[in-house]
Amino acid sequence: MKTVSSGLAAHLQGTALSLATCWKITRTDGRVMGFTSHDRDIAFDLGDGDGVVPYAAATGFTRTRIENATGLAVDNLDVAGILESAAVTAADIRAGRYDFAEVKIFDVNYADTAQGALLLRRGHIGEIRTEGGMFVAELRGLIERYAQEIGELYSAGCRADLGDSRCKVRTSPTVWQSSTAYAVRPVQDAAIGSIIRPSVFNDRHFKCVGAGTSGASEPAWSTALGAQTNDGTAVWESIRALSIEASVATVTDNRDFALTYAGDAPDVLLTGGLLTFDSSASPISLNAGLSMEIKAWDLVNKRVTLFLPMPFDVVPGDTVALRAGCAKSLGVCRDTFDNVLNFRGEPFVPGNDLLFRTPDAR
Repeated sequence: MKTVSSGLAAHLQGTALSLATCWKITRTDGRVMGFTSHDRDIAFDLGDGDGVVPYAAATGFTRTRIENATGLAVDNLDVAGILESAAVTAADIRAGRYDFAEVKIFDVNYADTAQGALLLRRGHIGEIRTEGGMFVAELRGLIERYAQEIGELYSAGCRADLGDSRCKVRTSPTVWQSSTAYAVRPVQDAAIGSIIRPSVFNDRHFKCVGAGTSGASEPAWSTALGAQTNDGTAVWESIRALSIEASVATVTDNRDFALTYAGDAPDVLLTGGLLTFDSSASPISLNAGLSMEIKAWDLVNKRVTLFLPMPFDVVPGDTVALRAGCAKSLGVCRDTFDNVLNFRGEPFVPGNDLLFRTPDAR
């Protein structure tokens, strides 16, 4: 049931209406944007904690009718608008900055905004696409959540993503700290024990193999794989880093470029992983904070190829981090990541071949 102020209710019952539709968009990066169908900007406080938001007059915006249904189908509402450099840009859409953004659509009396708002729809942006210099965004209502599948199916491969809360592999562990107690990282379980990275990137991470307290100053790390470093009363063993740091050297295009990197991360480790542009580097890249999956990594030529191009130009000097990929197989989990106790798959459950097998089948 929708509630409105008595003043707005009286206005809605009148014969001459001065209504304007407003769209409030809160992107996943925290940016709040407002647009209105009125021919002038409107400043309005929706009362949701964001204070007064300016709603820009956007004559290029149109929407379909709002249709409510009793089922769980996606509600019928699309919003179309012109791509503008000062508002919604194609690059921001390609960068995913509008993916799952929260949207609130409401009507106000532009002649007397103190009457409050009539909320028409609230939800999130679903499919959004660009075409012919315009964008079209589908709004998914709150009821759409009930149409989502909940639960998991048996699978031979792991259903977790590398580094998530179920996988527990620490792809970017905490930085070494002085005078800190560290515990042994056990075999085949990434959930417990200590793993650190040095304060200055050296292409290695280190797992604790001898419990103890670190020294007052950072030790000189032994970087040969398997080599041990004494640190106070703790002992560390060098392991391959699951996230590396590099900078862009030369650019073929926005999905194919060479890096400045002096390490030895093998092709198979980073292929299928994730590349992220550093948001703390100076100068700041236009792609700062954005990520893209790695299609291929060529250690010999220090070249990375992405599945899709970055939305903004990649330029030499951009700082990037590359995270390891995972084939999600039991063997890779055991041999590459030493984490088989957290494997989230069932590789030994009989499949269809066993179910349909017959005696003396040829």
